[in-house]
Amino acid sequence: MKIKRFAVKNLFGTFDHDIPLNTDEHITILHGPNGIGKTMLLRMLNSLFRSNYYELYRIPFSKLTVEFSDRSKLVVKKKLHLEGNLPHNPDDNTYRELGFELLRPGKKKQRYTVKPIDIEEVFSSFKVEHMTPELERIDDNTWVHFPTQEKLTSEEVMSLFSDRLPQKRKDEPAWLRNTLDSINICFIKTQRLLSISYSQPVETERKTSVTPSVVSYSEELANLMQHKLAEYATLSQSLDRTFPGRMLKNGEHPETSIEDLKRELKDLEQKRKCFIDAGFIDTEEGIDVDELKEIDEKNKNFLQLYIKDVEQKLSVFDELTERIDLLIKIINCRFLYKKLSVNKKDGFIFTTSGDMRLSPTKLSSGEQQELVLFYELLFHVDPESLILIDEPEISLHVLWQQQFLRDLQAITQLAGFDILIATHSPQIIHDRWDLTVELRGRDDEEIPDSR
Repeated sequence: MKIKRFAVKNLFGTFDHDIPLNTDEHITILHGPNGIGKTMLLRMLNSLFRSNYYELYRIPFSKLTVEFSDRSKLVVKKKLHLEGNLPHNPDDNTYRELGFELLRPGKKKQRYTVKPIDIEEVFSSFKVEHMTPELERIDDNTWVHFPTQEKLTSEEVMSLFSDRLPQKRKDEPAWLRNTLDSINICFIKTQRLLSISYSQPVETERKTSVTPSVVSYSEELANLMQHKLAEYATLSQSLDRTFPGRMLKNGEHPETSIEDLKRELKDLEQKRKCFIDAGFIDTEEGIDVDELKEIDEKNKNFLQLYIKDVEQKLSVFDELTERIDLLIKIINCRFLYKKLSVNKKDGFIFTTSGDMRLSPTKLSSGEQQELVLFYELLFHVDPESLILIDEPEISLHVLWQQQFLRDLQAITQLAGFDILIATHSPQIIHDRWDLTVELRGRDDEEIPDSR
């Protein structure tokens, strides 16, 4: 199931937005000036489908409607919670109930209400430090944030990290849980260049390190390649061990000609060479097909089984290699005077036009933004997801902004997901205004056209 469109009323008490998603071309662009609610619309979808009720409470709106591809609708409404003490500020959205309604053609309307979040109730239901290892509680209402050494209240912790804290209720109905779980959301925020990691050795203080994303992703890619190599080795051992027995049982295949076998062998050797170039397989002596002049009906079955086994072994690398190849193609078309390659030991390898090795941390901020964003899309996102990207134009040159959608379309064709972009850059849109939803204020006043 996919989201077909969504609409929000009274965002910031000011804006009504209706957003149809372009599910045919898989890319929809929210365009408008600062303050119109572009980022907030992404946050609302992310909060809703991650059951982040606390965030939904805090966002000022009165109604959110999401229409799905199966013609059902999920409606979220806010109303003031009248039990207990009212807030001093009646506009404080943390004191409003969230009412959920599921509307399906030909079926009875289903309703569920989530009352305002009790922060201590949330914290008592699990160990917050397991979800947010950069935090440590030092008393009932005070926390230490290790990266900054800042002291935070429980309210501030909830505000900053609510997207990582489970808030599902025991009485949450199955229909709501199934509806929210049916949409896989990935939110790529504006802060993309840093990764935070934590360790707590036995009987020592917890250590926090902030690592450039280009470094952590380079290490991650090397680990992915090594994992695939281990899978390849295990499969190879299994096939090699059982080859004699399978050879004896392998029947004749008279429909396969000797010329077909030679052609298949050439294709396999070319594929093997691609994996060697990609850094997966060490250089090894392959088969010189042109020297195979003595193929006859007696050894044809042997070659058929050999080809089948090699195809199965090399297929382990197919998906990862396809993504690596596309990443390298995009980056090498964009970066000036630098070339990207990869290997199983180092992950990313950058060399200058003078063949000097360059650390990924020496890339410009724009180059790092480009590399990190496309890496996340290719390696961190599941198929059939909805990807939310906030301000992809950050630090990008105008020419890179104009080429951004073209690169994005190549990735969507490979990875099979939909993308919703929030931007105020006409250069990102470039010549694809047909993919754009222009956000407007009340009374249908149109945002000035920046084309």
